[in-house]
Amino acid sequence: MFEKRTHIAPELRGVHWLNSMPLSMHTLKGSVVILFFWDQTCIRSLRLLDYVKELHNRYEDVGLRVIGVHSPAFEFAGKLESLEQLVSECEITFPVIMDNDRETLELYRNTETPAIVIVDQEGNIRAHYYGRGKQQSVERDIQVVLQDSGIIDALPLPIEAIRLEEIPGAICSRETPQVFFGYLKGNIGNQEGFNPESVFAYEDPGFYLPGRFYLDGVWKSGRRAMILEQLTSDKGYMIIQYEGLEVYALIGQEGSAVNRLDILQDDKYLTAENRGEDVQIDEAGKSYVDIDSPRLIHLVKNHESADYTLKISSQTTGVAMYSLTFMPGVVPELIGKN
Repeated sequence: MFEKRTHIAPELRGVHWLNSMPLSMHTLKGSVVILFFWDQTCIRSLRLLDYVKELHNRYEDVGLRVIGVHSPAFEFAGKLESLEQLVSECEITFPVIMDNDRETLELYRNTETPAIVIVDQEGNIRAHYYGRGKQQSVERDIQVVLQDSGIIDALPLPIEAIRLEEIPGAICSRETPQVFFGYLKGNIGNQEGFNPESVFAYEDPGFYLPGRFYLDGVWKSGRRAMILEQLTSDKGYMIIQYEGLEVYALIGQEGSAVNRLDILQDDKYLTAENRGEDVQIDEAGKSYVDIDSPRLIHLVKNHESADYTLKISSQTTGVAMYSLTFMPGVVPELIGKN
């Protein structure tokens, strides 16, 4: 959303900088700046990261400064070693500030990641965008602010869509909203409900409302996660009915053991055709992932967006479920032709 020049950009606060010495909005005056608020545990942040990297590559030579503000929603995602590894793997070359306490996120009145803020050469906030699907508007506003700053050189051609859903006019299918597991924000379907900071035995009811997760086994209700404490009939599992094309899960493991999680969809193991990038298939044709620390996992990649039932099952304790994110598909017939 493009704004008037009346909002002064707050200062940047964080615990550590990567790819740069500490910077401030005061010292950045005179340059057009975009602040990219993101979180390595958020798949939408990681997908938008590809676009922000391309903005940096194309517009750095005409005066655009890109600053990544990493504002993790979970404490474990604020470890320096983890972020350093991701910055290296993703070939991020612009400065990144570790906003572990989410101070900068809150100063800029962001309620979620990802978000992009455009700051003009005088230090005023000119545009603020939340979520996905606004890349064309972001780039248009960047060009306007660059021109307002006195840039008279020819600007790059607009970035082409990286994914189908980013094509102008593309219509996406519906998807189930993101699901969280802890009692602070979770949407549990079991009639037993949450039992904050307590361990409770849950039983699969056998019927499911869309978008709510159901548990079987003995689970602890944490603030931000559900943790499997004991097994029922040699297993414990989570099951959910969802709508979408792809599924990403944020899952961890308590302790140092490696936990194998079996992944089923519509009561069948995944195959090479619909498994996510992080899912393996053993010699018996069973689909699974190994977990030894919290990480974002690509579980499912269907051929089409539809209604499915996902089951994540464990034969050992300690698995911690944090969130599930469902991504939509694009209706090919409704992609804009202009």
